[in-house]
Amino acid sequence: MPFTNLSSPRKVAGLGAEVASLAALEPANLIAALTTDPVTVSAVPFAGGTSKPSKVALGAATEVALLSKAVAVVRSGDEIWALLDIQHTPKLDQAARDIRSLHANPGGETAFAIGWGGRGAELKMHQHEVVGRDFTLRGELRACAIGAGETYAVVDGPGGGQLRAHPGATPESAPSARADLPADAAPLDRLAGGRELAALFKRGTANACVVRRAGMAPPSAKMVVLDGPAVGVAVIASSLFAIGADGKLRLFNADALQGAGPEPMTPTAVVDVRANGEPTVLAATTRGGNRLWIGTRAGDVIRVDALKRGLDV
Repeated sequence: MPFTNLSSPRKVAGLGAEVASLAALEPANLIAALTTDPVTVSAVPFAGGTSKPSKVALGAATEVALLSKAVAVVRSGDEIWALLDIQHTPKLDQAARDIRSLHANPGGETAFAIGWGGRGAELKMHQHEVVGRDFTLRGELRACAIGAGETYAVVDGPGGGQLRAHPGATPESAPSARADLPADAAPLDRLAGGRELAALFKRGTANACVVRRAGMAPPSAKMVVLDGPAVGVAVIASSLFAIGADGKLRLFNADALQGAGPEPMTPTAVVDVRANGEPTVLAATTRGGNRLWIGTRAGDVIRVDALKRGLDV
């Protein structure tokens, strides 16, 4: 049954500084919110409630991942720093360097970092510290997203490159599925991925490339046009969600994507999140309900539920 509507927005946290990144730890029902200026990490319960920000002694940070309720990793420039015991007084240790992006695993325990020079690193706890296990990447990765049991990676190549699905929490193993991307997808550099749908986009533009996979059929890719520039995109099952700087969250379900042509798509549903500050980031979770999470420049964290026939299921 496809999603047909979006719930009213609910503010679950006010952090007082711009939210730069959101990352879920679904087994613990937590979503990490990374703020900048000052740099803090907050573990926000899915149900909302008090979340004490942990101050981080870094000048800047752009991405976060939770390995557990007590351990986070953040990217600052080209370095990865581990925060140990974030619920109390966090200890800051360098875990990796020469890194260009960090990708959270919603199942926790590990995170994945893309390094320079064609290498990647799996980050995980070993005894009392976070360590990185380096390996050689299969091609030049442009974007990556970790889902439930699979990792999705966009590799540069002819046309718009290729989307690959890899078993596990890194793109180290041989891909189980591939989809060649159209040439118009070449400038797109951010990925939201799932087994039924992956979406490649670029912040501040309305163009996206969607890759759909149904049953045993090979995945197929096509370009679509959103009805406005997006600052964040997420996917749940076969539906795409986009948040714009205008503060509106849009749902495009499977029917909308199937019928999409060269003109801007008509959203299945739209909700104004009514937050303090412009939206900056969007994330999705599925444990205990299908939920979208929006962070803003003013530090709000907003929750919106994806609905099927008016019910949250």
